[in-house]
Formats: sequence, C-alpha cells, structure tokens
Amino acid sequence: MGRRTILIALVVVLLVLWSSEGLQHRVGDSIWSIPPTNNFYKNWSSSYIFHTGDTLYFDFDSGLYNVLQVSRGEFDMCTGYEPYKTFIDGPATIPLLMKGVFYYVCNVSNYCALGLKLWVIVEQT
Repeated sequence: MGRRTILIALVVVLLVLWSSEGLQHRVGDSIWSIPPTNNFYKNWSSSYIFHTGDTLYFDFDSGLYNVLQVSRGEFDMCTGYEPYKTFIDGPATIPLLMKGVFYYVCNVSNYCALGLKLWVIVEQT
C-alpha cells in the first residue's frame, strides 16, 4: 500500500470516529451561571448546530445552581414544577438523543428570570 492510500484510509477512519461520537458543547462556553444579558444563552445556542449524539455540558457548582429540562410552557414562565429531568449535581453532561427542541432552566431563586435558561434545536445526525 502506498502512503497516499494509507493517508486516505486514516482520514476515513477518523471521520467515522468523529461523526459517531458527537460533539460536547460547553453551555455558554463558560460556567452555567447568571449571564451578563437575558439573551446570552439564546445567542449562544443560535450560534451552534446540535445533532443527535452530541452532549450539553453544564459546568456548575452543586448547591449553587441546577439544570432542569422542562416543557416550553415552563421555560417561558421560568418555572420548574414538573421537570422532565433534574440535574442538581454539577457539572452535568446531558446527551442529546433525539431530534427536537429541548428547554432547560435553573430554578434556584430567580436565576431563570435573570436569563439562566437555554433552548436548543437538535437535528438528526
């Protein structure tokens, strides 16, 4: 086998491994905390394309913050009365397993109203 053939085979293997693993997105590219503006996390999520197989990495200290996956209604109202999932121990890694729109809030104090909320659109890989 020539060098070129080996190089092409290596590139193909790397592309397959990369595409099957998915990407880990550090939410906000920083720690999960009260943002400088209300639209901070909305602007962050709109700058990425999320795919099934990717993960969201919420970097926060347990006891100070949390992450709740909620419905659109609870997201809009900044409540977490009936969360789908609750993550109280930080940091939290959340796999994006299916296509759709997913909503996350922090229900500590009034942090959600201060902008500590995120929604992502996940596309099929």
